[in-house]
Amino acid sequence: MAIGVLACLIVAEIVLHFLPVPSGLKTPTVDAHNPVLRYAPNRRYTMSIGWNFAVVNRGRVNNYGFINDQDYDSTLHTPLLAVVGDSYVEALMVPYHATLQGRLARLVGAEGRVYSFGFSGGALTQYLAEAEFVKGIFRPSGLVVVIVGNDFDQSLEKNIGYHYFEKDSHGLRLARMDYHAHRFPWIWWSAVFRYLTLNVRLRQRIAIFAARFGKATDGSRWVGNTAAAADSQRLAASRQVVDEFLAELPSRSGLPPSRILLVVDGMRPDLYSAEGLRAAAGSYFDLMRRYLIGEAARGGFELIDMQPRFIERYRRDSLRFEYPIDVHWSGVGHEAAAEAVATSHVFRRTFPRREFLGDERILGTQARRVAVAPHRTPGH
Repeated sequence: MAIGVLACLIVAEIVLHFLPVPSGLKTPTVDAHNPVLRYAPNRRYTMSIGWNFAVVNRGRVNNYGFINDQDYDSTLHTPLLAVVGDSYVEALMVPYHATLQGRLARLVGAEGRVYSFGFSGGALTQYLAEAEFVKGIFRPSGLVVVIVGNDFDQSLEKNIGYHYFEKDSHGLRLARMDYHAHRFPWIWWSAVFRYLTLNVRLRQRIAIFAARFGKATDGSRWVGNTAAAADSQRLAASRQVVDEFLAELPSRSGLPPSRILLVVDGMRPDLYSAEGLRAAAGSYFDLMRRYLIGEAARGGFELIDMQPRFIERYRRDSLRFEYPIDVHWSGVGHEAAAEAVATSHVFRRTFPRREFLGDERILGTQARRVAVAPHRTPGH
């Protein structure tokens, strides 16, 4: 029996090596010398979703350790728009030419640069650290921050390698949990292990089954990829996070609020129907979105709420903005976000010499046309 099991594993290992099983991405040490999470630079990667590889993408980690087809150059003095965020900006599952940053870089062409700085698992606190990192090396002319539903109270959680808000006698203080890289665990070299872990998500399935078997599930509802429950303590802590984030963002980025654009996700998938929107009203993300929008306006930031844009576009073409088996923006979601950013004051102030057409739909039309053509680097 042992020999039979071993033989099956060997055959599975060989077969899976020829299939698009996700490749492991190494993360260097995070400390005072390397203050933000990045990947080991100059590597190709493969990423897929689902046991049947329903969504597959292949991409590149650039010279600074971020998911982007461009290599970044800190010596250039052309206008730079920096895009920061979490896995929505990292966009492992979206071809670069179809991402928010890829579309904008193509639109800008040789008139400037659009660099992205995203890492999965980040929150508002991580965006502050990323903005400060970008300021110290690249000196951006404008900043775009993509904000999603789990960015608020997650800013208070301690996770290795990430920044978080720590409470002290003066309020909230930005802190970091260092991460010390070790040798790539040998088990990750196994295609079978990566398939079971990342595609089948075996660990999560076992946990869900155990919870249901033990009747431990609470049946809580989620809105915007975060729990919908909005108790007073959670809201108070999250509003404090928003206040501190908005207060620190200009100094961390080196930019005035008028040069900073906040792009706020909509309540997907609830926004696809009137019934869904009514059910999501009063949820945690609904209340925090409203609070952030109000405080950002008072602070002089430019803000784009993607929810009405998503609703209008869905009514027009009935295309959803995420994958059927994944909550992140698909190419359609990135296209809608790129169209919105391209019409913003921050974008036009960053690239004042560039003549952009006023109709925001043109960016989407260009993107759909380029999506079926061979990829070209910005400016060519």
